Amino acid sequence: MPSLSDQADRHVVIDRRDGCYLAFPDVIRAADGTLVVAYNEADRHVRPTRRVLVVKTSRDNGRTWSEPVYPDSPRSHSPRIKRFPDGTLIISDSSRFFFKSRDNGRTWRGFEAKGLTHDMHDRLLVSSDGSWLTAGHRHVGGEELAAIRQPPTEQMVLRSTDQGRNWSQLSVLAAERNLVLCEASMTRLPSGRILALLRENSFVFEPMYLTHSDDDGRTWSPLAPTALIGHRPTMGPLDDGRLLVTYRNTGPDWGTCAWVGTPEELASGFRVHGRAVDPANPSFTEKGMRVRNAEGGDSVVRYALRPMTDPRTATMTLEAEVRVDMAGPNGCGVRAGCWWRITPERMIPDAAPETAVPLNRGRFNRLRFEYANGKVSVWVDGERRAEIEVAPDHAETRPVMFGAPYPFEDNAADCTWKQISLNILEPAYDRVYAWNWTAADGLPDAWARDRILELRNDRHAAAPDFGYSGWTRMADGDFFCAYHHGGADEPGYEPLKTAHVAGTRFSLEDFKRR
Repeated sequence: MPSLSDQADRHVVIDRRDGCYLAFPDVIRAADGTLVVAYNEADRHVRPTRRVLVVKTSRDNGRTWSEPVYPDSPRSHSPRIKRFPDGTLIISDSSRFFFKSRDNGRTWRGFEAKGLTHDMHDRLLVSSDGSWLTAGHRHVGGEELAAIRQPPTEQMVLRSTDQGRNWSQLSVLAAERNLVLCEASMTRLPSGRILALLRENSFVFEPMYLTHSDDDGRTWSPLAPTALIGHRPTMGPLDDGRLLVTYRNTGPDWGTCAWVGTPEELASGFRVHGRAVDPANPSFTEKGMRVRNAEGGDSVVRYALRPMTDPRTATMTLEAEVRVDMAGPNGCGVRAGCWWRITPERMIPDAAPETAVPLNRGRFNRLRFEYANGKVSVWVDGERRAEIEVAPDHAETRPVMFGAPYPFEDNAADCTWKQISLNILEPAYDRVYAWNWTAADGLPDAWARDRILELRNDRHAAAPDFGYSGWTRMADGDFFCAYHHGGADEPGYEPLKTAHVAGTRFSLEDFKRR
């Protein structure tokens, strides 16, 4: 994967202060070239005692930044910035209080935005009739569902006909029982079609989802799984018709990332995402893909495959051919209904540890896992060996993975993977998924490695502490992305209490580098 993470000259600290949790930025280039970034200042991520709006500006393309300016906002969450054709800037905010600037971000005048029934708003989008659109989400029903570990969400499109002062609900963009769809990013294509890219938040490695509207947001197409796994996308069109998306990468290796491609490529379906930081691990031999690492977090190898969306009705078959020569408790495994931890002699399921499946030591074992109706059946070399029960309506049943079960301790391994295949039938979504891989194909996550640009890695941070981003195009054609960053490898990091706002400059050429 091309990465700018270690290129210090590409990054800048926009705001970092002791005792402040600085997060959720967006950025825009004003009409005079000034970069304007809006974000939140709080004391911590969860239940902060304060969370106010902050604005900074840069007049040298992001190299240096002004002192913070505080528009008169008593509270704020995840501000977004829109630049209108006349140069006016609007900061929209989940606080239901918007701010307008007519002088390229120097001064701001606030006004109340009434009728915004949902939170975590998208950037403002102007409809063909001149009205304004945004999107937000909220939890509905109140009852937590085990399949998503939270109440269901509803993503709503909201419309204003008086330049943001009053809003009404226009349409439900997404509402799915087993998909926590939220934080939509909408953009208009030259054809007039509106695309919406949504975060999926059940933390089982579901991808982001895409939908479109051809009637200015009144109705939406069926949701389609995309090739990206992430949170809070910011999507926009490029001059050549492609899309640029920045987002929090929540695959197995966390960070702030960017992707460029066509709408068709974005909607091409799930792609395997992995974590393999050490360039020497895995390696490839004539026998297969060898994973060999000592205990610790520096050389972990694990891959997230397509999860089941609704295990109440889904069926899944996962086949693997693997030889394990050495493995700690967290060194090698397959996740199918639960983690099956593999050692040279046996395979033990987390959901039923008393059910140990013997393996043939010193040779490749052909493993087959079949899931249906809350039961996982296992075959070894064509012989049925075990059946266990798992919860058919629980988030823990949904992920499908192979590699290190937990990449933090007791994870030494020496194993060789020859081939993997996965087939999932989802009748609730009228979807069939099939993936076949052999070691001759190279790395299982080759698509993601070739096409996603890592702006900044933060694999050791807590999930909320990085990756909310916005981007804008510079006058010279390069891009500037503002995001919040935990910096978990840096002194003083405290999960959910420490984050700062940073920026990274990048270009289309960066996507081509390896």
